[in-house]
Amino acid sequence: MQAPPPSAALPRDELAIWMVVLVAIVLRVLTYAPHQIGYADEFMQYLEQGKRLATGHGIVPWEYRYGARGALIPQLLAVPSWLGAHLAPGSNLGLGLVRLVFAGFGALLLWAGWRIGGLVSPRHALAVMAALAVWWEAVLFSHLMLSESIGAALILAGAALVLDGRSAARALMLGGMLIGLGVIARLQYGLFAAVLVLGALPWRGGHADWLRWRWVVLGGLVALMAGAISDLAMGWTPYRWVLVNLSMNMGGSAARAARFGTEPATYYLKLMLAHGGLLAPVILGAAVWAGVRIVVLRPVLAAAVVNLVAHSLITHKEYRFVWISVAALVMLAAAGAAQVALQRWPGLSPRRLAVGALGGWWLLSASGQAMSGGYASMRGGAAITGLAVRAADTPDICGIAVANQWRAHVVPSILRHDVPLLVAPAGVVDDGETLPAAVQAGANALVLPRRPIGSEAYDAIGCLPMPQGRACLFIRPGGCKPAPAYSYQAALAREDL
Repeated sequence: MQAPPPSAALPRDELAIWMVVLVAIVLRVLTYAPHQIGYADEFMQYLEQGKRLATGHGIVPWEYRYGARGALIPQLLAVPSWLGAHLAPGSNLGLGLVRLVFAGFGALLLWAGWRIGGLVSPRHALAVMAALAVWWEAVLFSHLMLSESIGAALILAGAALVLDGRSAARALMLGGMLIGLGVIARLQYGLFAAVLVLGALPWRGGHADWLRWRWVVLGGLVALMAGAISDLAMGWTPYRWVLVNLSMNMGGSAARAARFGTEPATYYLKLMLAHGGLLAPVILGAAVWAGVRIVVLRPVLAAAVVNLVAHSLITHKEYRFVWISVAALVMLAAAGAAQVALQRWPGLSPRRLAVGALGGWWLLSASGQAMSGGYASMRGGAAITGLAVRAADTPDICGIAVANQWRAHVVPSILRHDVPLLVAPAGVVDDGETLPAAVQAGANALVLPRRPIGSEAYDAIGCLPMPQGRACLFIRPGGCKPAPAYSYQAALAREDL
């Protein structure tokens, strides 16, 4: 099928578009939770590193100690972090501005869905954007401060421009640049980008085909240059981090990434079926059907499938690794559903289509959340972070100790005041060990699931529930003494993290 029926190519309806945008904004505002994270990288690798570049202070996790990660995202986040620290010191303005940056990339993903759907017709564009507006994973990833959120938005936005046969030179160059920046932001999405570009650009060898390739490649070179400048600004050899990252993380069970857990090849498919709810097979079927039948969307399907299969063959798995494939499949499924609806009701108005798409995808989203646990299953720890912030805001608190297992939820950049952070040994929580005397001397506030042995001097201030267990704050009177052996940085070095 080369094109939709003529009746599908109706003018776009501005009111319908703004209705979808408004729903997207409302859902994202309602689910906003500044202290919630889904992955340790959000605070440790991005928020903290942006603040460290802006202020010169912060922890350094293993990726940056070994030089296994680029600095482009921390450099981007250094700007809002600096603004927050200077415009409103002693506040969480910097955190809010950083989250606003990621929300901006979430909006870019909506635009990408609009443009990719628009390759078929304006009403397909509306249906795809409506699906992304309410689909719970799209809402979630607009909040998660991850390279995957940025990389997926950039690559799919660039894909929309490269796939469009009407794109002029400037649009093709912009598309190539966006795709290149997306790969720099998330190196592991390079395979998705390569398959998509190879499928999107013709290989017949004519002059027009060569021009399209030239402008896309030129845009990619601009992105490559931007990445090199980013590395040079840090005093690094350009792209050395790529080689370090691949050498440390690839290689089967011996790879460093395998330290963080391994899963079977079916892991992603099982999660996708759970996250999709009762009709997950129908959603996946619609995505494949649209990707096969609508010619212009075939490269998107090919890239999504290849990326999913490749990541399924890697032993260490986290759902975020395949987010770009999931987002692409949702786009395709929405386009397929719109195609069926428009064939059944060719005179369907954009407004009715928007209402139907929003309502239908909201119901599918509700089913997916019910089966998978929804947002609560994908992020948490707000109680830990909130109690640490409360402790830092308390007068006379001169040191805060957190459970080793909870350190990802509490980093210096999340605190409104500069208070030293200590990390209690894992055995204090797991095995009932006594809280070391040095930790007690160095921290007059504890954030732990329960009062540890030998800490009778601490008063229980309060506890907050979590999906599993609870987090409690304990405070003792008196001052603090330095405890370098239990500092946050020392704890990371001890575990080579």
